[in-house]
Amino acid sequence: MTKDKRSPVSDYMIIASGNELLSGKRQDRHIHFLTTELSAIGLNCRRCCIVGDEYDYLVKTIKKTLSEVKLVIITGGLGPTIDDRTRDAVSQATGIALDEHPDALEMLEERFRTFGRSMTENNRQQALVPVYGTFFSNPNGTAPGLVFDHGDKIVIALPGPPRELEPMVKMNLVPFLQGRLKLQRSVSQKILSFCCLGESHIDQVLRVKIGAIDDLEISSLSQVGTVTITLTLPDDTKQSQERLDQYVQCIKHEIGEYIFAEDDASLETVVGMILMEKHETIATAESCTGGLLGAKCTSSPGSSNYFLGGIISYDNNIKEKILGVKKETLDRFGAVSRQTACEMAQNVCCQFDSDWGIAITGIAGPSGGTEEKPVGSVWIAAAQKNGPVFPFLIHASGDRIAVRERSCIFALDQLRRLLLHLPRHQ
Repeated sequence: MTKDKRSPVSDYMIIASGNELLSGKRQDRHIHFLTTELSAIGLNCRRCCIVGDEYDYLVKTIKKTLSEVKLVIITGGLGPTIDDRTRDAVSQATGIALDEHPDALEMLEERFRTFGRSMTENNRQQALVPVYGTFFSNPNGTAPGLVFDHGDKIVIALPGPPRELEPMVKMNLVPFLQGRLKLQRSVSQKILSFCCLGESHIDQVLRVKIGAIDDLEISSLSQVGTVTITLTLPDDTKQSQERLDQYVQCIKHEIGEYIFAEDDASLETVVGMILMEKHETIATAESCTGGLLGAKCTSSPGSSNYFLGGIISYDNNIKEKILGVKKETLDRFGAVSRQTACEMAQNVCCQFDSDWGIAITGIAGPSGGTEEKPVGSVWIAAAQKNGPVFPFLIHASGDRIAVRERSCIFALDQLRRLLLHLPRHQ
């Protein structure tokens, strides 16, 4: 490997705070987001840690982290409640006092006026900002981001809710760091999002087609049904971009049909964009997924342009009486069958007068499986208005949650392939 030429100022650490993260009640979403955004501007995350709300330990952790790097980012614990201790902990760890800022207070009061509520006294502490440093406004919540200017070191505290943190990072944190650290170095990156293909298969293609290259960093994030690959070169030059383009073309030549995005967009967002571009609509008929597919389809802004509605036909009587699946079909082939999936897709397409009908029927488990139809057996069908039906069977692995999630991913991918005239699942 080539030696990393980055200066120490480009190194940083992340502290994610909150007892709920340690108890398993909530899963951290910030570390992946922050490292992705900050690596794009040339910053290198040396370490991440998760700590609880215990005040003394939080102070100790911040002090220890500051002894290792010059930039520390801490998430969570900026609210008004008794367990929101990050603000005071950073103040004690850095020796930087807090003071009520009139602009921060005005923004906070205006936020509560927007809510149509009076501000309680405990909320006022969210207007406390470092006397040495600055703060980031928060139009999506009440707690501003805080910048503690500790000489040649910086501690930045960000609010915990993703809907507040993520826009703050893009709009405030990234520009601030670029200006403050005078970052001369950036990186070149390409992101490829795959679905319905295993991480090991993708890795094998990367090994054969790209191989080991000293200055090329390849990272992988695997989730149920999807894998995101990030290719990174250590400078932002035309030559590096051309190299990455060549690597991407090699990958596409082998497994391009499984790439649904060249960024970190979700599959449902990508499918929605294609539908809008084609001015086409969909309706869903779901059994084992219980509305999850419809929820995914409506998770993106603008979904009303292409999603007409859906029927959750969990019970066979609903499949027959509401969705219109023939009784003889259910009696002869069962709810989890090619024939039932096809009728579900065709009928929901007809009932909603949509361009496409997507159906899912299967056995999510943990019980209900048989030797002929084991748990994880799921039939998926996509029906085109006044056209053919495209059914296929998957054997989804994992627990009930994974089976339902994987079924929706395959259903959305089948529609993507049909819309783009790619080889379909069958």
